[in-house]
Amino acid sequence: MKKFTLLKLAAPVLCVLVAGCVNPRTTNTGRSSIEQGLLSHAVERSVHSMVFGSYAGKNAFLDYSKLATQVDKEYLCGVFETHLANSGIKIVDKADKAQIRIRLLCGVLATDYTELNIGTPALPIPVPYTSLNVCVPEISIFKRYSRTGTCRITAVIYDAKTDQLLATHQGIQSRTFYNNWVILMLVPYVTRDIEISPTGDWTWVFWD
Repeated sequence: MKKFTLLKLAAPVLCVLVAGCVNPRTTNTGRSSIEQGLLSHAVERSVHSMVFGSYAGKNAFLDYSKLATQVDKEYLCGVFETHLANSGIKIVDKADKAQIRIRLLCGVLATDYTELNIGTPALPIPVPYTSLNVCVPEISIFKRYSRTGTCRITAVIYDAKTDQLLATHQGIQSRTFYNNWVILMLVPYVTRDIEISPTGDWTWVFWD
């Protein structure tokens, strides 16, 4: 009887231990939300800074033949076409239906990062008479990990019938940033100018 009682008591404990060893399956995309956010916001700011109001009511054929192959080319084109539509321009699929032709070029559409650490890096210390190392962790008095996104585009407008140059929006550039900071190893925070932040961040936001 005593043995049976012990088994009954042990069963819930075993169930808890087994359940505690089960981890949910997690996956991640190849590109982080921060990287995509930096680029999408930079694209939107560059495109929206172009003014096409004087061409409202005209039919436009869009020429992407000189647009450099970019990972985010489709998003750039989609934002550009939406902006033209909101400006009152009708986009047509054939050049002979158009009154103007707009050529879009992209010089830069990429992210960069820099890291600044004031303190001591992680240092391996060999243990005498062995092949082992003891690693002293990084000690940061001040650390900044900075990521930026840059978009630089040009839009050239031609008369669709005569190919006469009508206007150029040249070298329109926007930059976005997302910075992680650590002070005295214990105070992490974020500064950014994009509308995205991982849950739980202590975030200070500075808008353009």
